[in-house]
Amino acid sequence: MNIIQRIIPFFFFTLIFLSFYFLNYQQVYSGSYESDTSEHIIILKQYFSGEKYIPHPLWHYCVYYISKILTISIENAAVLFSSILMFTWVVIIFNYVKLQLHNHVSIQYQYYLYILFSFVILFIGPLVIPGDYIIYLGKGSPNIWHNITIFMVKPIAFLTLIFMMQAWKTDNRKYYFITYFFAILTLFAKPSFLIIFLPTIVIVAVINKVYSKNFIMYVLLLSVTSVSILLYQFVNTFGTTEVIFDYLGVWSRTSQNIGLSIALGLAFPLLFTIIRSEILYEKLFQIAWIQVLLGVLFYAFLAQSGKQYLHGNFSWSYMIAMNFIYIFTIVRFIKDFFSIGKIGRILLSFLLFLQVSIGVYYFNKILMGQHPIYISISFLRL
Repeated sequence: MNIIQRIIPFFFFTLIFLSFYFLNYQQVYSGSYESDTSEHIIILKQYFSGEKYIPHPLWHYCVYYISKILTISIENAAVLFSSILMFTWVVIIFNYVKLQLHNHVSIQYQYYLYILFSFVILFIGPLVIPGDYIIYLGKGSPNIWHNITIFMVKPIAFLTLIFMMQAWKTDNRKYYFITYFFAILTLFAKPSFLIIFLPTIVIVAVINKVYSKNFIMYVLLLSVTSVSILLYQFVNTFGTTEVIFDYLGVWSRTSQNIGLSIALGLAFPLLFTIIRSEILYEKLFQIAWIQVLLGVLFYAFLAQSGKQYLHGNFSWSYMIAMNFIYIFTIVRFIKDFFSIGKIGRILLSFLLFLQVSIGVYYFNKILMGQHPIYISISFLRL
């Protein structure tokens, strides 16, 4: 790798980190940048003073001990750790892209292309059309910038999926153990992932007749451990509120046409899967799409009563699944690019460009301090 090939990634990663640091700093200190980080800082302080229980305290513990080790304030530790957390996600995506595409890109331009494709994955947004001009509202987004526990769970959840695929491929206990460790760890970051991951791998195993002894032992152990932890978290969290059946109650508050919102939120993966439907025979895409379906069901049928009702806490499983299906379909699109028909290539390339443009616009507006839920593309207003 020559000097230019070293400089470009350095500037890319530096610019990304500085952007994240600026965003996190504003979200903690400005008082006008919308996010839940400030709320989590308050919860952290209450937790470590013995006033409050946190069901998924991984972010809070990391921030607390960074503040102690570096002798800085909780607020400064939150800014620093959150920025490192976001940057870690960038590094994971960059290396995943590099690993998957090293045989599919020109050696001469490979690092430029790795950066480009990573950028696409990291900043792509949902599709917006005339009449449905608000970017996030109702649709969600594959990339979310106002919820720090999403960034806490995503790297761990993604590694869980990657090692799960390796465990199935090799039936090696080592990979099952690594997957088990990461899966349990996600419960302490944000339980939204595991509640769709566990039923998904059982469904995919049944579809593909994966009945090895190692897998069955893994599922049993993961089920017992995770259900025990989730029950403990549930009992201690929902003392003043409860999980209720509420068909489209929360979702309908943000979307007048939920079917359209789903189609716009998942535009690129849906079109790619229609064009390359054979991917549905592969375990990776079966996992990714079943997680999306389960995420939709959780969002559509469940809610948290009381003052948490409008927070849409059962939407986060869908948002995580949405992010992952975008990662896998974008990487596969790049791999299969020249084997896709001309019309399909043009449609997918145009849609990808459109959604990345929307996502970059969305992130830029968030950096400028606009409310992430209500950012819109005004010329699409009818």
